[in-house]
Amino acid sequence: MAGLDDLSRGELADILRRLRQLETASPLQNASIGSNGLRVYDGGVITIQNGGLSVTGTASITGTLQADGTVAFTGTFTQSGPTTFTGDTKLNGPTHINGNTDVTGDFKVTGPTHLQGATDVKGTLSVEGVSTLKGDLNVTTGKINVGSALTIDPAVDGGGLSFSTGAKLSNSSGGIGLQLGGAVSGVTSFGAFMGTSGANILTSQADGIVGVTGKLQVGTLPTTTQAANVYVDANGNFFRKV
Repeated sequence: MAGLDDLSRGELADILRRLRQLETASPLQNASIGSNGLRVYDGGVITIQNGGLSVTGTASITGTLQADGTVAFTGTFTQSGPTTFTGDTKLNGPTHINGNTDVTGDFKVTGPTHLQGATDVKGTLSVEGVSTLKGDLNVTTGKINVGSALTIDPAVDGGGLSFSTGAKLSNSSGGIGLQLGGAVSGVTSFGAFMGTSGANILTSQADGIVGVTGKLQVGTLPTTTQAANVYVDANGNFFRKV
C-alpha cells in the first residue's frame, strides 16, 4: 500500500533536520578515494594530529620531503643521487661501500681494521704503537731512518747503513765493509781486508796468505841475542830462516 502525502504537514522541518546532519557530519572519518585520487592544491596542507599515515604500496614525492624528528626505515633503503648528511651519523651493522670513496677531514677507526687488496698511502704516515710486518718490505725509493742514529739507505754504495758518528756499513770491494773517515775494514768471499777508501793495506786470503801493501811497521819489541831468522824476497814474501 503506497504512502499518502499529508498535505497539511509542512516539509520545512525535515529540510532543516537534513541540513543540520550535513553541517555536523564528518564524511572523511570513514572515506575511500577511488581511481580519480585526491588533489590538494593552491597551498593546501594535510595535517595529521595524534594519528598516523599508513601507505601500502608506493608513496611518490616530487619535490622536498622534510622530516623533523625521528625517521625510522625498516627493510631495504635505496638512494640514488647526491646525498648529504649533516650532523652526527652512526652506522650500526655491516656497511659495504662499492665505488670510490673520498674522506675530507679526520678519519678515526676504533677497533680492528682489515685492508684487503692494494693500498696506496700518499702523504705522511704516522704509526704509533707496536707494528708487526708479515711479508716483505720493499723500499724502492728513499731511505729508512731509525731514530737519529741509524739510516738504511739503498742508494749508498749499493746499499748500506749510515750511523750518526759518520761510520758506514756498506757494500765494499765485492763484500761488506765498515768505513769511518778514511779507514776501511771488511770481509769478502776471498778473505778479510783493512785499508783506506783508496787502497787495501792488509789482506788475508782463503789460502792463508796475508798481504801487506806499503810499509810494515812494528812497534817496540823485546830484544834478544838470537840471530835474525826472517828473510823477505823481492816479491815481499816473508820466510823464516832455519
